[in-house]
Amino acid sequence: MTEIFRDIIDHPSAWKGSDFKGPDDVSFDMTEHHRDALRGVVARARAAGHGLQELTPDETAMPEIEGDLNDLHHELMDGRGVLLVRGWPIEEMSDEELALAYWAMGTYFGRGVSQSPMGDRLGYVTDVSKPGTQERGYRSAKELNLHTDSDDIVGLLCIRQAKSGGQSRLASSVAIYNEIAATRPDLLEPLFHGYRYHWFGEQPPGEGVVTSYDVPVFGHAGGRLSCIFLREFIHMAAEELGKPLGEKEAEALTLFGEIAEREDIQFRYRLEPGWASFINNYTTLHSRTGFEDWEEIEKRRMLLRLWLKGQPARPLVENQKRYYGEDGMHVDGRENTIFDPNRQAAE
Repeated sequence: MTEIFRDIIDHPSAWKGSDFKGPDDVSFDMTEHHRDALRGVVARARAAGHGLQELTPDETAMPEIEGDLNDLHHELMDGRGVLLVRGWPIEEMSDEELALAYWAMGTYFGRGVSQSPMGDRLGYVTDVSKPGTQERGYRSAKELNLHTDSDDIVGLLCIRQAKSGGQSRLASSVAIYNEIAATRPDLLEPLFHGYRYHWFGEQPPGEGVVTSYDVPVFGHAGGRLSCIFLREFIHMAAEELGKPLGEKEAEALTLFGEIAEREDIQFRYRLEPGWASFINNYTTLHSRTGFEDWEEIEKRRMLLRLWLKGQPARPLVENQKRYYGEDGMHVDGRENTIFDPNRQAAE
């Protein structure tokens, strides 16, 4: 069983939304000096005829702004774990060129991993959902509850926003832990022990439709607290197994969710075109309100997403590390992310 940590954590990552007046408090605004470095990446890639997956370290290198990028990386991994990088040249670059520049910045923070069984290492966050199907959240317009994604860092670069809605909401999982440790320490046990998770039809080889092990919500390793939280998949697993959560297991999840939804806990803003958000996935939960998109295809909401494994990666307890794997989600060659309850893992 995972060791239960009970101490209150005094660290910049234990922020509350009420600590911030607005996006300016967590923002880094790029100058022409930074944008010139990004233009250099695009020019080198074009000259070499390289696409995203073919970029070399020489092509992604930006030594002229390396000091600033190292500082941003430190803030993500060892500081508050939430950051907005503003001033991307979205008016002058094509979507493909922005992807090259965005990927290059990501290489300073970590290694890009697979975001779905399709093998996409740069995700396109846009609504492709169809009536009557269950689509992955990042490919729909529905409201998303606070959750974690995969690996150390999650990045989103906004190229186009929706007609309305699509507000970002963040919450520090460290602050949520502190609230539980201070008020209901008896509920830490089920959160550290963990829950079975539904794979949503995206299980790796050797796994059934539900994890064969419990995934801790909180794990403490290497002196750091890390959180994995996808409440919907926990409840899907309990339903699939025909085994309702125990009283304390359910109460702990409810309390976690109630604290996460508190106004003083959440930090809310709208990610505007030309802004990129980066968060430490193990210390920050994220969500998005539902949105209404534009009718014109060329105006529809579009964000680029990165899942990055830190280098070095964050220390994790074994079943947290096992759940996320070594290279993101298992790739099985499919061409969509629609949930099929009858799909079996590809060997």
